[in-house]
Amino acid sequence: MNIAHRQRALSEPAELVRSAKGALRMGRGIAGEKICGPKILVASSLDNETGERNAPHINLIASQLGQRGIGLEHISFEKLLSIEPKKSAMQAPVLIVISENDSDSTINRIADQLLDHLCPALVLVPKSHEHATMMLRSQGIMCEPNDIDPVHASIILWTLAQRQPAIQQLSTDLKITEMSINSVHTEINKLHEELQSAACIQREYMPSKLPAIEGIDMGIIYRPASYVSGDIYDVIELDKDHTGFFLADAVGHGVPAALMTMVITQGLHKIEGKGENARIIEPGEALRRLNNTMTEHQGEQARFATAVYAIHNKRTNTITVAGAGHPPSLLVRSESGDVEHLESDGPLLGVFPDVEFGQETITLRPGDVFIMYSDGFEVAFPNKGAVGDERKRPTLTYLKELADAGSGIETLADAIATLESHLDNQSGSLHQPDDITALFFASVGSLSSTES
Repeated sequence: MNIAHRQRALSEPAELVRSAKGALRMGRGIAGEKICGPKILVASSLDNETGERNAPHINLIASQLGQRGIGLEHISFEKLLSIEPKKSAMQAPVLIVISENDSDSTINRIADQLLDHLCPALVLVPKSHEHATMMLRSQGIMCEPNDIDPVHASIILWTLAQRQPAIQQLSTDLKITEMSINSVHTEINKLHEELQSAACIQREYMPSKLPAIEGIDMGIIYRPASYVSGDIYDVIELDKDHTGFFLADAVGHGVPAALMTMVITQGLHKIEGKGENARIIEPGEALRRLNNTMTEHQGEQARFATAVYAIHNKRTNTITVAGAGHPPSLLVRSESGDVEHLESDGPLLGVFPDVEFGQETITLRPGDVFIMYSDGFEVAFPNKGAVGDERKRPTLTYLKELADAGSGIETLADAIATLESHLDNQSGSLHQPDDITALFFASVGSLSSTES
């Protein structure tokens, strides 16, 4: 070999090295070229040897993307993993280059970061990390071999870049929707707490338990259709001989009706005067005064209610009843089982001022059961097979159910428990259409006859 050939052979490796370094510098220049358009992030480890080995391949991909008006921006894995979620820098797709030296822990952290950012990515994985390919693909992340055809890779990245604005818009819309939902949940929880408080306050205006009164056996069914009820009841021992029973039903449901019950219970005056001058107000007169109070404070929108008020005299074993547009009370006779309907001839409360409310006095016999109830019972027992709005239509089944509860076949407590189980077994009982209230009391006889 002559000297010229020998010199040329010795210089070829150096030329190759210089060419490779020049290509690397040129490729980096292409990647870093200012392109007016979207950019794709290229993330890789700080392994210089691996970086230089992958650089020519990355540069070819950059060249292909540059023809489509898309540039590249190089970042390290450390920077990729440090970006906070939902930052604008992550709007660009990412080309991730995995090396043989990257640990499974790093790859898992990268996968988590991509999912947190809703960021599309193309991950180039060496053959030695096939298990990483399976893991990434299982999470919906696109993976290809690190020797992928640059044209193929550029098409994938270009497609990801083109769809990313739509993905970002969806992400923004999703964030706004989540904020709205959280706000709605906060308001619902606040409303839930307020309604629970309202229900507690309303219950404070009713007996926590029925009083124990000599000569009377009592029971109650009280089932609001919602948090608060449009029904309200009261049982009060007026003196040693007289007991008052009151039940009212404000027209409507929910909070407005519940507020009406507060007005009603405070407006019903049962006794006037004090001490020796105290006088029990008769049921008809008590309803007349209550009606006048309601009509005096009536606003532009009329609010009205039905009510029934009864006073039992233990000494004579009589009951005096007055009603205001309320369903008729029932009297179940213990000896015959007959059911008497005590009709209410008074008008609705809160409609007409200065009206009179008639009253009726009935003598009870031992074992007779007197029942006051709200009109929610009319829709509590729908016809068999009824569906939809048909379940809200009144039926007469409730009359038999109430009469059976007062028939004396069982003790009053057992009869009420049976009635409640029948209510539970009705279709739609978990979402009853109206408030349900029924007040029962049974007489054991007059004190005068007991004393004699």
